[in-house]
Amino acid sequence: MIRAVEKWISDEELNSVYSSTYWNDVEQERSKFWWIEGGDYEKCRTYLESGHLMHEFQRSIEYIDALRGESLRVADLAAGIGWTSVLLSRLSKVAEVHSVEISKHRIGPLFEQCVEMFAGEVDKIYRYLGSFYDLHFDDRSMDVIFMSQAFHHADKPFKLLAECDRVLKPGGRIIIVGEHYMSRYKIFKRILTSLAMNKKWTTNFYELFPPDEELGDHYYRVSDYYFLFGSMGFKLQHYSVASDRLIYVADKSME
Repeated sequence: MIRAVEKWISDEELNSVYSSTYWNDVEQERSKFWWIEGGDYEKCRTYLESGHLMHEFQRSIEYIDALRGESLRVADLAAGIGWTSVLLSRLSKVAEVHSVEISKHRIGPLFEQCVEMFAGEVDKIYRYLGSFYDLHFDDRSMDVIFMSQAFHHADKPFKLLAECDRVLKPGGRIIIVGEHYMSRYKIFKRILTSLAMNKKWTTNFYELFPPDEELGDHYYRVSDYYFLFGSMGFKLQHYSVASDRLIYVADKSME
């Protein structure tokens, strides 16, 4: 039996977390591909496959396998319904998966259904209801931090990276998948759209791609990722998995 969810945050505190209202709206969530409460796994599986998310995850495994050592401790931040956490638990090099999420029903009943869907190793999995800005992990306690469709939901990316740096061991690794790839073509197309609709010429990226304050989506260029991670002392590399998909791998120095 999977361990119970550990609450890091009160209901009142949860309501004040950026974009948490949207992700805790159960009625809104029922219409999504992630809603597997009734055991309707096929819809979710199809979405993961057709949306290339499963392909990205499979590619990301090689960046875990490349790490030295065994018995790795992995923190899966903004874990959602836990499909990445469950698949991570099945890796032989992974000893523990610590899943953090702000959505009650995702980290709760939907996560438990996901364990069934992908036959997770429940002895390895730990779940927490809380914010990825405030991780209740010890300093230098994690070997890997994994984020799938998560990093771009941070409205305070430096704060998130500072917390990741705190809990990551020297030589540890951050793996990020599911981010928006803002190609030159996409940016140029938005410039023309803005000109046509607003009668305004602008090349300001953040005017062209403002954040979605309800969903918490933010848009970053490849150069922004390098600036963010480089300023925190991480060595960042990115890898193409499709024309509009990149994986980011950030390594912490051995100090």
